[in-house]
Amino acid sequence: MSFDDSIQQLRNEQLARRSDTERFISVKTLFEQIKQRYPDQSYNALCLLALKKYRRSEHQPSLYWFRYESWYDTSPVAPYQLLDKHGAPNIGAPDYYPNAEAALRAVSDDVMNTDKLADCGFLRTEITAALGVSLDTARPEAPIFEQDTLDLKAENVALKEKIEALEKRLAAPIEKAETYAAKREEFFIAVIASLYDKNRLTFAKDLLPKAPELLRLVENKIPLFWPAEGCFPMSEEQCLKILREAISLLERDVTDLHQLRVEKRQMQKTRKLNLLNQ
Repeated sequence: MSFDDSIQQLRNEQLARRSDTERFISVKTLFEQIKQRYPDQSYNALCLLALKKYRRSEHQPSLYWFRYESWYDTSPVAPYQLLDKHGAPNIGAPDYYPNAEAALRAVSDDVMNTDKLADCGFLRTEITAALGVSLDTARPEAPIFEQDTLDLKAENVALKEKIEALEKRLAAPIEKAETYAAKREEFFIAVIASLYDKNRLTFAKDLLPKAPELLRLVENKIPLFWPAEGCFPMSEEQCLKILREAISLLERDVTDLHQLRVEKRQMQKTRKLNLLNQ
């Protein structure tokens, strides 16, 4: 036989194996696909129903065994080898299922976690007709670990999108928006200062919470105001400091918010220079 003839023979064998993959289905893959269709049922429950359907079928499909890259209708070991001369189980016999009912009865939640049922199966058309179930033959059943990988990839994509959205929320405002943000901050400072003005009616003022109490009130609403971050936009100490400054603003000599902002920036510059000169 020439090399070309050998290659052609190899191709024919490969095509035959491919055809076998489409024609046959292992017991393990069969029940994995059934489980996908009925995820609320356990393998034990599916086993009992399949066994009942199989026994009531007019044509009970024969069991095939997979070995040497092909499916065969002869068992790996002759039946007489399963028992010794006294009729007791032959301990040396290989672990395999001798017939269709034995294979179907073996299906359980524990056994499906192993490959014991991967080396025996049925003709796909025969077993689906006997059980009265239609299976997707266009796409082979993906192994469990491949499905886990797909789920993890999808989860990673979702997490990446969530992180990107969170980073955008936490990003520093653009320069043109800083002026507006500063003016908006000044307005809210003025509102808080007005609420805590000593010149307001005493009984109304006494109803207002102290700075720590006010901070706790805001903290309880964090899921509403900052749902993505789940925390204050700055440290708790900084938030408390801002509240105290706003509450006591009208008690100071200088109440001009613009002037206070200028003074604050000047103090920050001075502090930086002092650190550099040390």
